[in-house]
Amino acid sequence: MAPLPAWSLPAGEVLEAHGVTADKGLSAEQVAGKRSLHGWNELPAPEGTPLWKLIAEQFQDTLVKILLLAAAVSFGLAWFEEGAEGEGVRAFIEPLVIVLILVLNAAVGVWQETNAESALEALKEMTADTAKVFRNGQLISDLPARELLPGDIVEIHTGDKVPADIRVVQLKTAVLRVEQAALTGESVAVSKTAAPVAQADCELQAKECMLFAGTGIASGACIGVVNSIGMETEIGKIQEQIQEASEEESDTPLKKKLDEFGEALAKVILYICIAVWVINYKHFLSWKTLPGSTWMPDFSTIEFSVAKATFYFKVAVALAVAAIPEGLPAVITTCLALGTRKMAKRNAIVRQLPSVETLGCTTVICSDKTGTLTTNQMSAVQLAAFGRSLGQLAQWEVTGSTYDPDGGAVQGLAGLDRNLETLAEVCALCNDARIEFKAGHHRAVGQPTEAALLVLAEKLGVASEVAQRGIASARLADPEANPAGACSHHASKFAKLATLEFDRDRKSMSVICAPASAGAAPAVPGVTPRRSGRLSSLLGSRSSSADGSSGSNVLMVKGAAECVLSRCSKVMLGDGSVVPLDKAAHEELHKLLDQLAGRALRLLAFAVKTDLGDLADYDGSEKHRGHKRLADPAQYAAIESDLTFLGLAGLQDPPRPEVRAAIEDCHAAGIRVVVITGDNKLTAEAICRAIGVFTEEQALNGNSMTGLDFAGLPESERRRVLSQPGGLCFSRAEPRHKQDIVRLLKEMGEVTAMTGDGVNDAPALKLADIGVAMGITGTEVAKEASDMVLADDNFATVVAAVEEGRAIYNNMKAFIRYMISSNIGEVASIFLAAALGLPEGLIPVQLLWVNLVTDGPPATALGFNPADPDIMTKPPRRADDHFITPWILFRWLVVGCYVGFATVGAFATWFTSTSFLGIDLSQDGHTPVSFAQLRDWEACHTWKGFTASNYTAGGRTISFEDPCDYFTVGKAKASTLSLSVLVAIEMFNAANALSEDNSLLQVPVWRNPWLLVAMAVSLGLHAVILYVPFLADVFSIVPLSLNEWLLVLAYSLPVILLEEVLKFIGRNVVNRPALLPAKAKEE
Repeated sequence: MAPLPAWSLPAGEVLEAHGVTADKGLSAEQVAGKRSLHGWNELPAPEGTPLWKLIAEQFQDTLVKILLLAAAVSFGLAWFEEGAEGEGVRAFIEPLVIVLILVLNAAVGVWQETNAESALEALKEMTADTAKVFRNGQLISDLPARELLPGDIVEIHTGDKVPADIRVVQLKTAVLRVEQAALTGESVAVSKTAAPVAQADCELQAKECMLFAGTGIASGACIGVVNSIGMETEIGKIQEQIQEASEEESDTPLKKKLDEFGEALAKVILYICIAVWVINYKHFLSWKTLPGSTWMPDFSTIEFSVAKATFYFKVAVALAVAAIPEGLPAVITTCLALGTRKMAKRNAIVRQLPSVETLGCTTVICSDKTGTLTTNQMSAVQLAAFGRSLGQLAQWEVTGSTYDPDGGAVQGLAGLDRNLETLAEVCALCNDARIEFKAGHHRAVGQPTEAALLVLAEKLGVASEVAQRGIASARLADPEANPAGACSHHASKFAKLATLEFDRDRKSMSVICAPASAGAAPAVPGVTPRRSGRLSSLLGSRSSSADGSSGSNVLMVKGAAECVLSRCSKVMLGDGSVVPLDKAAHEELHKLLDQLAGRALRLLAFAVKTDLGDLADYDGSEKHRGHKRLADPAQYAAIESDLTFLGLAGLQDPPRPEVRAAIEDCHAAGIRVVVITGDNKLTAEAICRAIGVFTEEQALNGNSMTGLDFAGLPESERRRVLSQPGGLCFSRAEPRHKQDIVRLLKEMGEVTAMTGDGVNDAPALKLADIGVAMGITGTEVAKEASDMVLADDNFATVVAAVEEGRAIYNNMKAFIRYMISSNIGEVASIFLAAALGLPEGLIPVQLLWVNLVTDGPPATALGFNPADPDIMTKPPRRADDHFITPWILFRWLVVGCYVGFATVGAFATWFTSTSFLGIDLSQDGHTPVSFAQLRDWEACHTWKGFTASNYTAGGRTISFEDPCDYFTVGKAKASTLSLSVLVAIEMFNAANALSEDNSLLQVPVWRNPWLLVAMAVSLGLHAVILYVPFLADVFSIVPLSLNEWLLVLAYSLPVILLEEVLKFIGRNVVNRPALLPAKAKEE
């Protein structure tokens, strides 16, 4: 049942539609009936994903499936060969290690999933706990908010949290202001009214007679009728949108590329396994040909050796193990975790690990305005007042973008004249806010606009230099106790007697003040307050009693500039004199107002009035003759007439100082910035020009529009708008508009980052490729829906995080390049050995050790590579860019083939030679054989007179009773050499991976000292398994002598020269850099 469009109907019709009256509320019968129809006023918790389903989802990855298959086959082979000599427990190491890796990965994945959906819980915390409700004509002061129903009559007061979507029926105060920035993005508290709006189909910001669940009452009170509850409220719709957005979440660019790589790898493994079997079929399948034929087999003579077929099946499994980079998932997770630590140091807290890499390919940043691009702290940025004559209208720029009084100044102000001192007093006294210093920051308590005026008064200071120095030193010594010394100084000179509250008609507020007695305590120790210039003399001239308070009251006024100016008849000049406001001065002021309004500033005027008639001696007593006028708001406009104009101030929620430079960095990096805000169009455009999204002269034909206008366009036109170059600005945007924009950008192939801080941003944060929430001003809903939280609420931190993401991606490419080329080398080694018919050089458990342990530290250390200096001058990579280009694949194959050649070469060299390149290999006493014998080793038992001597390895002797065991048991030394060459080559490959195309002479290995440490650790681990007897037995290897290590280096060092040649071709031919547009323009 759709909620009633109460905002477009008169209050009486809304009450009638709900079947209630404002004085009685719902009856008990109505409550029972509506409860069955509408249920409870709460946001239901969505059904969680079952644990078994979360676990199953972790095994959907292609690489994981390949690993599972390899583990299953390895386990099967180990089980059926359990009794084989020399195997035993060692045969189960390989499948157990693979399964352990998968279990750990699944555990991490499940943990991340179970912590990802708490945004909806945070939404519940925003709703009110209780409400003041009229039922059966009785006021229930603490009805649980979940029991509210449409038609309930609710009383709302200052400080209350709105418990449901409520239609205002009657205002109980002159003005009702609501803080709804978290829901709509409006930077200031908005005024509410009981009058209906003209259009039923309007944006949230235009529904001025509606109070929305979760928002807060800044000031005022009203009676309202509940119009919608639970999921029918605007905050409920946001929950629904968050749920929908979470269902639309897609894989990160990295995961897509890794899945593509896994699928390609599966095919390659299948092809190579088949090829190994085909090449070696003669070893387990033989037959004779028919008489008279050279190729037709005699089927009766076919012989099949199950043992040999099983052996070559094991070779194929070993090849699969070699091809799969088992350590890759762990290394990627480690690299991303390291990236999160780096980002945390730059104030970007990453909640989802894959989002680190996603940042690197961001092409569009969709940013909220309020609190993200701006400070969300109103500040005075312009001040104007008359000098010593009406012909001197002076203007000053006011710097600073926070509530810190020392964070800016009134530029060019030589000193405080009498008029500006009076203006500062009005700012300090005609004000209900205050500034406080907590947790190292100045913050506002009360209306942001009023707090900004207090800060302006502090920046103006006081007229006495002695007093000003005292104020400054007191704030420096104890900012918590003295946050606003100048305001205290001004306030100490007056006693506030009455406040004429702001209302929508006259758009101003004022206070009646009486000068304080001479004995008033000074605001700053040792400094005696004095009355300000002309105002004090005016007040003094009206004093009719000894204490100077009777008959000398003053009215201090502030309000919308046009409204206050229209009620001014006089002007105070800089020397304190008061002169009539003539037509020329009036026109000059209006011209200035038009100029400042073009900058989307909120313009306030300040005025005083000393001739108050029957209020001149008002003392605050209800018995005073003037009290009746103050009790009637209709009299306020008359009281605030014939005013003396003091000056103007232009306020805005100012841009963060560092944002403009960050936007320029985005432009240089090829990243477009799209501003999506709930604020009005003029303000949004002014901020966009100020921060560089738009240029000052740029015509905003199709680059700026409201969310409603954008939603009304056909989809083809919306796509055209979003695809046009340059910045874009969408104002008055609702949550659904933000979602539509993000969704369209994603459909167009853009990688979209969305920043925001409000509840209204949460659905778009969830939907974007990476959602970025503000940590200080951001709501819990926004934080929980995001992938990353900014600890400093700084847009520039997003750009820094993009830079870090690009660096991390480059580093991931480096270690993936390193690991895959090594794995290709392992495949080439096994394939080449099988193709040549050589004994198995590397067994699966050795390959697992290399892939998981030896390769791990260098691959992880490559994640510490520093970013390239020009990383933010390159355009972002597209999400659909191929991870493996033909050139990269060629390089992998060339290096891999050399690794295969080197490992098999070292293996064959030991069997066939007693010396190599001058290196003596005969010291261990092994028996050399010919290469032909080595290839035909399985026919060893047919060789006549073949003998093989025992040989030494370290302190032990390798012996065998059967000479033919020389090629199985006796291959331990050759296998060790092969494994050591593989490890050494991979260490050199790690150094090669420091840069994709730059030579080691340009990017030396010590540029990343962690890599040197990692290489030392890996070589140390390899030495441990070589020289610790128990581990050497587990891995079927033996210790090596110095000469044998020289053989290892002879085969492994050339890989550096090979990579240098490939890098030279890469940087000069394949990847020759194109001249950047900016540099081309310079040249």
